[in-house]
Amino acid sequence: MDASDSFQDLINALMDLDHQFPSKLLYQFSDLSPREQDTLASCWRDVPLQRRQTFLQDLVNLAENDPVLMYESVARIALGDEDTDVCVSAIDLLFDSEDRHLVPVYLRLLADRTRSEAVRAAVANALGPYVSMGEVEKFNPEVLHEIEEALLRAYYEDESDLVKRRALESLGYSSRAEVPGLLRNAEARQDDLWLESALFAMGRSADEQWESSVLENLEHENLAVRIQAVHAAGDLGLKKARKNLLQAIGKVDDDDLRHEIIWALAQIGGEGVERKFDSLLASTEDEDEIAFLEEAMEMLNFTEGSDDMGLISVPWGDTEVEEDEDNKDFEDDDEEYPLNEAFDDEEWQQYVDDEDDEEDDDEYSFGEYDDDRFS
Repeated sequence: MDASDSFQDLINALMDLDHQFPSKLLYQFSDLSPREQDTLASCWRDVPLQRRQTFLQDLVNLAENDPVLMYESVARIALGDEDTDVCVSAIDLLFDSEDRHLVPVYLRLLADRTRSEAVRAAVANALGPYVSMGEVEKFNPEVLHEIEEALLRAYYEDESDLVKRRALESLGYSSRAEVPGLLRNAEARQDDLWLESALFAMGRSADEQWESSVLENLEHENLAVRIQAVHAAGDLGLKKARKNLLQAIGKVDDDDLRHEIIWALAQIGGEGVERKFDSLLASTEDEDEIAFLEEAMEMLNFTEGSDDMGLISVPWGDTEVEEDEDNKDFEDDDEEYPLNEAFDDEEWQQYVDDEDDEEDDDEYSFGEYDDDRFS
């Protein structure tokens, strides 16, 4: 039996709803060859919806536990699926890909109000790493500008609070002058969900102006808010949080919060942290806990060996943004991508028609974008 026959057997099993899809076969969808991608793409819409949903979710679960598995080829095919669950799972699988050719696809999905709230929120979330990449000049500033404009448009115009909050979280990486004002507005809403998002974005900002906001929420009564405050304290390396976090380790009952505290301390470092970690290691026999603590100790060693550089100073740290109820401080002076106008599909034609790869299938391949800004 040759390789093509073997893969066709996988496809046949995928189509067969009368029998449960064998979990051991999921591994064979990792790192597909071009021919296998073509085969799967050609029959994808014929796979029963229920099977497509469970198949993608199974791949997500496997990928979360084994970073060696590469399901990006499947995810690119599934990204065009009209089903919400399938599309969201595809976005999850592509989250760490850093494939800049996905940007125009994500921006179209974010702007498409016919897609579900879950899809638009997932895409807004997935755009965060691209903002971060743009801030360190991994691609053309024009592309970063397009991403930021789309996220700001979603923040101001999308009817879904979930989409707005995910857009705000992704903008946490951005040095745009409007962002601090948006975070302060979110913090002032007296809404725990918005406060969670604001704290998450603050942690991404590398901006020490948020120190007081983070510190005052380290003991928030809402567990989710407290977790995000601890997370932000670690990301920002807030040394003033160290004493509070060291004292909190032995008092918290929630495992997620406890792990966030340990990891934040590993990022902050300083007096008493290594001793606390040694004590925790000596007091547990749980293999998973030991592995986590050892990983935290490695992070601590990295932190302690960084010559105490502290929080990196950024040029926008002292920027003050005026706030008002109408968000009048935000002005879009770029005529090519006005904030209040809908995307014109023709604008994205620049991303298509790659003459170097004529064999790619338009339904699933994202190699067709030849805009040199993504090279």
